[in-house]
Amino acid sequence: MASRQLTCLISFIFFLLVRTAAQDSSHRVIMPVYTYGAFFFDFPQSFGVTAGTELPISSRHVVIVKKGRQKEKYRDIITTSDVGFYRYPFNNTGLFLLQSAGYRYHKIKPYYFEWLVTIGVLRTFYDGTVYAVSDNGVVTTMGNFGRLYAITCFTTVFCHDFERNIKPKPMSVSIHTSLWIQYPYNSFILPHLSLQLSFSYHFSHFNLSARQKNIKRIPN
Repeated sequence: MASRQLTCLISFIFFLLVRTAAQDSSHRVIMPVYTYGAFFFDFPQSFGVTAGTELPISSRHVVIVKKGRQKEKYRDIITTSDVGFYRYPFNNTGLFLLQSAGYRYHKIKPYYFEWLVTIGVLRTFYDGTVYAVSDNGVVTTMGNFGRLYAITCFTTVFCHDFERNIKPKPMSVSIHTSLWIQYPYNSFILPHLSLQLSFSYHFSHFNLSARQKNIKRIPN
């Protein structure tokens, strides 16, 4: 009797394991490298442009089989490098270098969502003439005077990738919303809110090999 119960229990556990099985494997895939340019507006009145590249790091491909139907989704780790400037009329001009990393979430559709965390440096140049007075009372003109700041930024992105259309084209268009912090600013921090429109292009031979983990799930 106990042997029969044990056999039934093992069979039941085996059934559950089969029903919830996940097959994991990994291999290398070719992923596109994008170059892009963007226009942005920093509220309340600054505007500017950026240019950069986007590199893939790795990818995760999940296949979910449920009730005879198969769904696929991806999560990619990406990194971006940017250089750009902004103009604050009648105040200052800023040049910046940025480095970002984050996740991209997408399915087999032309749309995807991503979020990024960014660090960088900002160099500002003040408008008008800036004067300095020495201890001896000598007044001199300061050329290209400005300040150096650090930047931390958090960004969400919604994109349409035309390479995934029925008739593929090697480009994408995305909208970015960013909250970024400039510091130290008068011994404090200066928060910014920006909206950006970005245009990316994929040159056909500009690709990288990245590791992709494949997971197949069969839920109960």
